[in-house]
Amino acid sequence: MEGVLTDLMELMRKGGIVMYPLVILSIISWVYIIERLVNLRVSAFLPSNLSEVKVLLQKLDVDGAVKVLSLNRDPFSRALSLVLEEYLRGNKRKAELLSIMESELSSVVPAVEKNLMLLSAIASIAPLLGLFGTITGLIKVFSAYASVQTEEATRLLAAGIGEALTAAATGLIVAIPALLAYWIFRNMGNDIIDKVEREAKDILSLLE
Repeated sequence: MEGVLTDLMELMRKGGIVMYPLVILSIISWVYIIERLVNLRVSAFLPSNLSEVKVLLQKLDVDGAVKVLSLNRDPFSRALSLVLEEYLRGNKRKAELLSIMESELSSVVPAVEKNLMLLSAIASIAPLLGLFGTITGLIKVFSAYASVQTEEATRLLAAGIGEALTAAATGLIVAIPALLAYWIFRNMGNDIIDKVEREAKDILSLLE
């Protein structure tokens, strides 16, 4: 562990000042990636007992379906409970029930897309920071030739090029996982939203 920390500190020294914000962005992006891996799943948005609810609705046992849904805490169950309660009060117009369902499920989209824009921002900012580090490293290279003797200039040349390449590589190392995770979670989120919408329409079609 101590050796890893030593290597990390040496890498940060070689990469220059931009390494500090890049490391912070990397930590933040992996926190968001882990959060999405844990929370972005179909079971968080659709109840596990949905098939039981459908069977009850096919038997026109709306009261029973409401009782089963009351055991859940997901947004779909809450929205469907409100729709079924409205149905029990005598409102059987499908268009109005669908409108209620869509209104209640509007909270699903922000929950599905949570932290995705931040991952996208990190994927955009990290390469720019890496580019900035590259430029500062090259500036050191040219300054070395302008201000010192040849032998010292060679040493500063190596240090400047090393800083430029380290910063550029680190920017890409931070950006690539963040960008890849953004698109994966974006597609997963779209699939979840589509599935929620399909289930909502299928259930409403069971109501007489």
